[in-house]
Amino acid sequence: MTGPSRASSARAAAEPGAHPGELIQLDQGYFAPWGHRDILKWSLLSLLALFGALALAVFVSPWWSILCGLVVFFGAFMALFFRNPSRSVPSATGVLVSPADGTVQDIEEFDEEEYIGGKCLRIGIFLSVFNVHVNRAPCAGEIEWLSYKEGGFGVAYDAEAILSNESNSIGMRIREDGARGIKLLLRQVSGAIARRIICPLEKKDLVVRGGLIGMIKYGSRTEIMVPLEAGFQPEVFVKDKVRGGVTILGRFAPVGGEADGSAED
Repeated sequence: MTGPSRASSARAAAEPGAHPGELIQLDQGYFAPWGHRDILKWSLLSLLALFGALALAVFVSPWWSILCGLVVFFGAFMALFFRNPSRSVPSATGVLVSPADGTVQDIEEFDEEEYIGGKCLRIGIFLSVFNVHVNRAPCAGEIEWLSYKEGGFGVAYDAEAILSNESNSIGMRIREDGARGIKLLLRQVSGAIARRIICPLEKKDLVVRGGLIGMIKYGSRTEIMVPLEAGFQPEVFVKDKVRGGVTILGRFAPVGGEADGSAED
């Protein structure tokens, strides 16, 4: 996971109330807290399978020892799904950092009527099974709007599935110099493998750039949207690899020395 594992926690500690205290605590370990049960489950299953494979290798045929290696690999892979590596969050003004690890799948204009209320620039990031799966705040902000939508579990790179899949949307007002007052929408989207979206945030919560905000278990797509009128200029391209909390997705063009929050209601 990028950006703030330790860095954001330290910054939040220096600014009481800048990030939910529970999430600061949950961000201290190498493994995401929402994966502890899964890690235990897969570890136990892998251990049982390993004992079975060892017994077969001893009493039936040494060729079964190959299965032992596969079982160990599978158990380690499932545990690493929930890794939460520490990252250093950029401190540049007027930027957005990636909310997830993955590959930039699309950069396009999009009509978003529920929170932003008009045309916006959308950057979609696809998370493969090999990526870190926690989500981090792309900027400091105040949570104004949350919306969970039930849906299907189609492949997250399919255009139609993106609209019909289960998703969770987080609307926030940016609280950083260079973009203060601008609306931003972050959306977690499930996929063919993903089966649970986690987001403990509540309305009026404050978050710091790179701070831990949730996770998509076993998948799959995270996207951010900003109003076109905000003057956000992407610095990444389709197929670029990004790291959550670390990679700068783009910058807001200065307006009179600073973004003036033209998206204010």
